[in-house]
Amino acid sequence: MRFVDSHLHTQLINDGVMVHLAMSGMEAAVIPMLHTVEGNVTADTIFRTWERFLAFETKRGTTIGYAAFVSLGIPMYGLDANGIDECLKKLPDFLSHESVVAMGEIGLDAGTDNEKQLFRAQLQIAKAHDLPIISHTPIRLAAHAPEVIRTIVAIIQEENFDISKVVLDHAGESTFDYRIGTGAMVGLSVCDDKMPPEVAAGLVKNNSDKRDKLLINTEVACGDGYFTIPRVTLAMRQMGMKHNEIEEVVYENPKNFFNLPIE
Repeated sequence: MRFVDSHLHTQLINDGVMVHLAMSGMEAAVIPMLHTVEGNVTADTIFRTWERFLAFETKRGTTIGYAAFVSLGIPMYGLDANGIDECLKKLPDFLSHESVVAMGEIGLDAGTDNEKQLFRAQLQIAKAHDLPIISHTPIRLAAHAPEVIRTIVAIIQEENFDISKVVLDHAGESTFDYRIGTGAMVGLSVCDDKMPPEVAAGLVKNNSDKRDKLLINTEVACGDGYFTIPRVTLAMRQMGMKHNEIEEVVYENPKNFFNLPIE
């Protein structure tokens, strides 16, 4: 079955895996910036990363056989204050690229004041460029996740950003009802520290009236590799869901939300 991975860090994946993902039905992927980078880096490091996304990752997708789209953002950790300011000034130049379909992943993790300040600044840029956002949130088992997610939503509202243009990614069962009630898209990230495929499939099956607000993504590798969306698809089939019901979530929703120019 065809699918779009709405959050896949392809820069961490070798060509062999990407070929097998394309063979398994992945027709497109949205590649977001990592929400944090290792060590202390300069603004130039971030600019080179954005350039890699736009120049290399998009062309690699075409070469292998899937459409690659990009979501750019400034990581919440890894840059000092001067580096963040440089990136905020330069980011709008990169957003004009035809492959950019969103900003992200931005958002909050620990919920510090510095995270909040950067989140607000990036929301303002996204609003000015009429782009949706992919919002990072704490992993599903993090004790502070419910509080931080509410803070994320409060900041979005305070900045008058359209909540329907937000993906609240990395959902967990304990915060699912709150997320879906906000009017945002809800991202079910299926990887090691996040949601098991059977749990994601069950949430899709049991929320048929909210299915148009659900996205499924891989993010990073789990124990069985990067083939988590096919695993969720299989679980939904085993639960008795119909082909068109499954395709709505794994293909139509991400295509429509990110306005992807694919068939």
